[in-house]
Amino acid sequence: MNDDGQLIEKEVTDDKGTARLKWLLPVVIIAVGVVAMGGMILAKKTPERTVAVERGQFVETVPVVRAEGRAHIVTHGTVTPFQQMDLVPRVSGYVATDNLEAGQLFEKGAVLFTIDAEDYRLAAVKAEAQVVQAELSLEEIRSKAVSARLEWERMPGREGMTPSPLLLYEPQLAAAEAQLKGARADLAARRLDIRRCTVTAPFACRVLAETVAPGQFVSQGMKVASLLGSGRMDVVVPVTAEELAWVAMDRAEVTVRTRAGGETLAWKGTLVRRLADVDADGRMAKLLIRVDDPYGHEANALVPNMYVEVDILGREIENALAIPFEALVDGRQVYVLSAEKTLAVRDVRVVRRQKEQVLVSGDLADGELAITSGVAGAAPGMKLRQWEASRP
Repeated sequence: MNDDGQLIEKEVTDDKGTARLKWLLPVVIIAVGVVAMGGMILAKKTPERTVAVERGQFVETVPVVRAEGRAHIVTHGTVTPFQQMDLVPRVSGYVATDNLEAGQLFEKGAVLFTIDAEDYRLAAVKAEAQVVQAELSLEEIRSKAVSARLEWERMPGREGMTPSPLLLYEPQLAAAEAQLKGARADLAARRLDIRRCTVTAPFACRVLAETVAPGQFVSQGMKVASLLGSGRMDVVVPVTAEELAWVAMDRAEVTVRTRAGGETLAWKGTLVRRLADVDADGRMAKLLIRVDDPYGHEANALVPNMYVEVDILGREIENALAIPFEALVDGRQVYVLSAEKTLAVRDVRVVRRQKEQVLVSGDLADGELAITSGVAGAAPGMKLRQWEASRP
């Protein structure tokens, strides 16, 4: 019994120790953690304060340069013929010879084709005979008129009397003279018909189309060919009102260009005048350019309906600066990178817009660095850095 009692008392004591350990261990752990954390906080050094330096955005720049020379106007247009006509004979007959061929070039006065003139030569012979007959009749009337006047002057008792015109052959003489003039005019017409049997080029030309063949009968006024003037060609080009202000009508230098087979062909042109109407599509003014010797390039000629580029040198450019389009802000300002590496704003006025740059005047100075890249939150005086192409 004593042993059993001691055993029960020991078990009760062990249970109390275990319970005490269960609540004491967490407390010890928390206390250790608090002490360790406090030590870490005490051991941590306070960070040193640093002041941030504003270095500014990177920007791309180009130097502003003074614009020199003459305004360069580039436009495009379509070639039109300076002269073009339908060829028609002025007499009728059978074709004797034919030199016409589509695409053939002829100088002014060259023979294109001829018409058999035998009938017209016979008619001219008859007209010559009529002239001789009229001359004879006139001489007979003149002789009779002289005789009649002499008889009147020798007639006694004629004082105070006026002779009749018929008596003196005055009307007969006038009729004979008129008949002679008519006969000579008829002879001239017959000879003119003979000359018209030889049809020549009215101007330097190229044959577009023809329907003539030897032995063919052609009638007066019948269209037998189409001729295109080869000495000159015209080009009508549109220009804007802004560009027109830079065109010097009296001294503009014009070059007409086109590409053919990888080669650029050029002709010197002349600014003739401004046309009265405007371009139907863009409502722009139209200029007439004339080109001499359009067939100067043997292989490639300037022909109608060809689309060409026209380069016009206009007025002298004065007091203007050239900048890229990217440097123009809102059409009236330019951002500049100052010597202090800050943003400066210059007010400008657009003088002229060209193909790759714009010409301006105003506060901008030659040699300043115009900013061509975007500037976020742009404000005068803000810090900037110049971008260098070699920068990694």
